[in-house]
Amino acid sequence: MEMQALSGSPRLLRNLNERAVLKRLLSEGPLTRMELEAFTGLSKPAMSELLRRLEAAELIRRDGEKAGSFGPKAGLWCIEPASAFVGGIDVSAHGIHAAIADIAGQTIATVNRHGQPGERYDARERLVDVIDDVARQAGIAARDIDQLVVGLPGIVDTESGNLRRGQQLPNWEGFHIPEALESVVGHRRVIIENDVNLVALEEMSAGAAEGVQSFILFWIGDGVGAGAVIGGKLLRGYTGMAGELGGTMVPDRLAAPGETVRMALLEDLLSPASVAALAAEHGLDGEDAAAAIARAAGGDGHAAFFADLSYRVAAGLTGAIGILDPEMVVLGGAIGHAAGRRLSRGVAQVLARLPIAMPQIVPSAVGSNAVRAGAIELALDHARERLFAGGSAARGQP
Repeated sequence: MEMQALSGSPRLLRNLNERAVLKRLLSEGPLTRMELEAFTGLSKPAMSELLRRLEAAELIRRDGEKAGSFGPKAGLWCIEPASAFVGGIDVSAHGIHAAIADIAGQTIATVNRHGQPGERYDARERLVDVIDDVARQAGIAARDIDQLVVGLPGIVDTESGNLRRGQQLPNWEGFHIPEALESVVGHRRVIIENDVNLVALEEMSAGAAEGVQSFILFWIGDGVGAGAVIGGKLLRGYTGMAGELGGTMVPDRLAAPGETVRMALLEDLLSPASVAALAAEHGLDGEDAAAAIARAAGGDGHAAFFADLSYRVAAGLTGAIGILDPEMVVLGGAIGHAAGRRLSRGVAQVLARLPIAMPQIVPSAVGSNAVRAGAIELALDHARERLFAGGSAARGQP
């Protein structure tokens, strides 16, 4: 079958060239006109006109000069950071943590509003208050936020944008966040995402799974769950429930030949109360189980505790590993962080006894603000796509 050659319209070609230049400046930093000419293949007059349009649209700006050995110094161009702003919000049973970043990815303001588990409050009122506060600290209006991402624990309805089920956040169930915020931010460019999925994005961007295209983030914190990245893409599933492992049934321990074991919900084996009880049973003292586990993980003792905890985590992972065959498993959440490499080694030892593929097992490498950071990363992806695709034409520049 013979294909007919297609020629692009001048406007389409202009948009494609502008998009290429904007993405190059974002990835490489300040560049000269000649460097951009070499990259795009455009002539000097064409590149000069392109830069004029982008500067007039306030998408790029001059950024000093590049020193040379001989002759005049060449001017440098960079992305205009203030051309768009994004917001990332982490909502948990312990409070709301928000940040604003410019289009270059620089965080320019943060707000932490602490709360108490089980506290009753008006979700919209508290969220709007936090957004107004963080925007004010960033020196912008709430309507200047081009894209907002809100991360919550629980099952997010991918169609409605609601938190469909969230045992930790009863105030937020059924609350339609994009609709509620339209009068505040002036649009519905608001994405609701599961918090563990956002941490998985952050692990892939700047954590233990940086550069890894296939991995599972196994989360042990206020709840148990997972985020799966396959082929560099987050796996959400048909209903958005991919990674909700708490409801799976697993044997509560390894059985000897001929021995029967009890089946248990993974949520029951790895809930905060269950992990705290296991720690106390093995003599790990302290009101905070995560802190007690972290202290124990720093030495060589408490082998029986880490063996029991490792089994519970491995039991939750076997099915996902068998189906997805990931390159890596990252152990995160408060308990995953606390147990660190001792838990990673213990889980690997359990899995090595089973007839399944053996991925790398590593502890998380992101910080305590990983949900908020992942929300910012996702917001930037969407905002940059719109900004770069529209180019100067979207800003009314001829």
